Amino acid sequence: MPNLDSGGAGVRLTPALLRSIFPKAPATVIEAFAEKQGVLSAVGVNQTRQRLAYFFANIHHETAGFTIRGLIENINYTASRMAQVWPNRFKNAAAVQAKYGTASGWQRRAFDDIYGNRMGNRPGTNDGSTYIGRGGPQITGRDGYEQISKRIGVDLVASPDLASRHDLQPDICAAFWDWKGLNRFADNGDFRGCVKLWNGGTNGLADRQSQLARITKILQGAEWGEITAAPVKPPPKPVPDLAPPDPAPIAQPAPTPQPSVWAAFFMAIAKLLRRA
Repeated sequence: MPNLDSGGAGVRLTPALLRSIFPKAPATVIEAFAEKQGVLSAVGVNQTRQRLAYFFANIHHETAGFTIRGLIENINYTASRMAQVWPNRFKNAAAVQAKYGTASGWQRRAFDDIYGNRMGNRPGTNDGSTYIGRGGPQITGRDGYEQISKRIGVDLVASPDLASRHDLQPDICAAFWDWKGLNRFADNGDFRGCVKLWNGGTNGLADRQSQLARITKILQGAEWGEITAAPVKPPPKPVPDLAPPDPAPIAQPAPTPQPSVWAAFFMAIAKLLRRA
């Protein structure tokens, strides 16, 4: 497993450069990529401009430039849209409605069925609608969440919504690229092959190619140099014990001294003599 905190030589990603690639992305995403470039160099993604162009072109398409709501796949499909996306499964919208109905929650049932028993999703569970696309790569399927979790040290399987956190996007995107082994496609100039392995098909190929052409031009003017590793944040300081101190013990009165046995004996004799 690569060390995702290491640095190395590569294309320097300044905030201005990143903003030109993702014009509408949240500032927190731009800041994360600028600060954590070491995670990209650790997997070699920014060691060539072509690799980086392939990387960002696909991310831009998957997330509309990090603008999709919550960085999560929208599963609130209409029946006609579902038939359009999966034409091999459904002949038309009526076929979708016949299988899943129209009652509230039908889309989740559909995703549990469509995504179930593949991509590591367990049959007969809600994995299909739980492990939907999230984050820059739009990780999909329990297998994907497990693979990324291993690489970044964050349990996305137990907490899938963490895959949408802005500060984790460099880590997640780099881990996804490494998991899929996509450097070889960029090095061979095989963008279609990269898309197929990324997406499982060639969905959105035209837009991806358009983004590739745009981003390639932007990266031609990017600086090259040593990439500083992401600073390792110190562990949080332990929270002081705020419990009140134990109360001071209540002072006890000193015990009254007791006379010795002999003193008591002579005192008794004295009392008898006074009575005589």
